[in-house]
Amino acid sequence: MRNTVELDARLSLCAEYVVGVRACDVGTDHGYLAAELLRSGKCREVIACDINEKPLAAAKRTLESAGLSDRARLILSDGLDNIPPDGITDVIVAGMGAELILDIILRAEWLKNGVNLVLQPMTKAPVLRKRLAEEGYSTKHERAANDGGFSYTVINCVYSGERLTPSDFYCETGALSFSEREDRLYLSRAAERLRNEGNGILRSSAADKSEGERRLRLAEEISAKLKSEGALL
Repeated sequence: MRNTVELDARLSLCAEYVVGVRACDVGTDHGYLAAELLRSGKCREVIACDINEKPLAAAKRTLESAGLSDRARLILSDGLDNIPPDGITDVIVAGMGAELILDIILRAEWLKNGVNLVLQPMTKAPVLRKRLAEEGYSTKHERAANDGGFSYTVINCVYSGERLTPSDFYCETGALSFSEREDRLYLSRAAERLRNEGNGILRSSAADKSEGERRLRLAEEISAKLKSEGALL
């Protein structure tokens, strides 16, 4: 492959969870993930889509310079709205906030036909986990990636139709492992975030104190489990 671009830890983890032969990379940006899926042989074909022309042009340059444009299709689309679903085995939605990811996947009813989803939220992962469970999407795997001082989670799920009401603890921790190093770092940062949010709410005279206490309680539950699992390593 000419002009190979090495994926960062976040996109590399997304690539690991792709299991089929024809993937759609939503919000493709520069097309690096799409190019790697083709270069590695994971996929025979890739659809790279974006809501804006500029990133699509960048993706086109990436794929052309890699000699892969004959197996890639570039589509201007708001989420999956303009994507023909025929033959698509995997859909990756990475680098967006939880609400936008949810909006994209819940508008596409055809995803319920066994399509493998790889979701990487940049914000509000607990919101994403909660709604996925409520909407009947079952998580198969979840792992964290830590890169440049930031922690990200990648959720691999598929529609099962089993609608669940997840606990607050699950919404914060998902299917992450309390014994794996990368996951532990993510979970430790989640506990720190909850602790800071909880204390901030309690300091505010107008805030709901019970919400602050809930977040502090969750922070302590996560920290306690991290300590317990860490003692077994």
